[in-house]
Amino acid sequence: MSDTNARSQEYSRMKERLALAGTALTLAGSALFLGTGLAAKMNRRLLPKTRASFTKRVRYHGSLSLGSLMLGLPLSFYSGYIVEKRFGLSNQTPRSWAIDVVKGEAISAPLQIALIEGMQWTIRRWPDRWWLIASGTAIPLTAGLTFLFPVLIAPRFNTYEPLEDTELAARLKLLAEKTGIEVADVMQMDMSRRTTKANAFFAGIGHTKRIVISDTMLAGFTPDEIETVVAHEIGHQVNRDLWRFILSSSFVTLAIAWVTDRVGRRAMSSRPELVGATSLGNPRALPLIALAFGVAGTVITPLQLAYSRRIERRTDRFAVALTGNGSAYASALAKLAALNLADPNPPGWVTILLHSHPPIAERIDTARTAEINALWT
Repeated sequence: MSDTNARSQEYSRMKERLALAGTALTLAGSALFLGTGLAAKMNRRLLPKTRASFTKRVRYHGSLSLGSLMLGLPLSFYSGYIVEKRFGLSNQTPRSWAIDVVKGEAISAPLQIALIEGMQWTIRRWPDRWWLIASGTAIPLTAGLTFLFPVLIAPRFNTYEPLEDTELAARLKLLAEKTGIEVADVMQMDMSRRTTKANAFFAGIGHTKRIVISDTMLAGFTPDEIETVVAHEIGHQVNRDLWRFILSSSFVTLAIAWVTDRVGRRAMSSRPELVGATSLGNPRALPLIALAFGVAGTVITPLQLAYSRRIERRTDRFAVALTGNGSAYASALAKLAALNLADPNPPGWVTILLHSHPPIAERIDTARTAEINALWT
């Protein structure tokens, strides 16, 4: 085994263990919060038995979010900063990492409060069908956030500028036009401010649709390699995979909400002392809902990941067919694996539980095989 592969495996195993530990910590923390009576004590202190005002509910939501953040912060710092720094992947300082966390919380907190308030209003209004209605609203909400992300949220974390290499920009736009995809712009982002990793992606929908390439990719990849990576992203656009992912996420939300409804009702009827309430529509039920959502999501997520890997395999073949350059795509994937320290051949159970993409080694083989097949057809 080469030193590079050994280092990639060490990094990948460490990140995977930390991801699983984070999930376990979140679920265990939620269970202990309920089981030890802390949730009931907090509910009695912050929420009255009668209908709580919006201000009191916001204070309650904020307290729960802050507690969850503080519980996971040490592990998050170790995984997101210490490990990245140890393997030479991070360009951040502790201060810049902390600023990103604060920014993320400042943006997500209002959205979380709005979603929680909307969900609990739905539960009170339609107690028997809330899970179905809430899942249906996930589609327009997710689409709206996808539309707004490149315009309002992403610029808060990175600087986006028109691609300086105008020849490459024109080449990528022409590639997209061949498939009928209209691109508003080709942008470059200062990913190197935070990491040495590389990436390229489409951002936005409709008139906000743009190709984004990291400065780290521009610095280390050839134009042919960049074209094949973008061709993969174009494949997602051609096949409307964004909408497929939104729809599949809605089905996942439906399953999770249904399980939460069934489990939550049973728990609250048999042990109302857990939260001091008997209805899921009561704001006091939020810790129980959060735990049920977390457990159900952990069980169901591998199915969603399997669907994602299936789409990625198809899109890899599309990229080679569009560019006719499987060698460049294989080379780009190998460089991405090296830069991002991705294990080329992770254990099967790791792929099933954690990965939205097939292993890099498999994707490289797909690129080479697709090119060979194209030569014979």
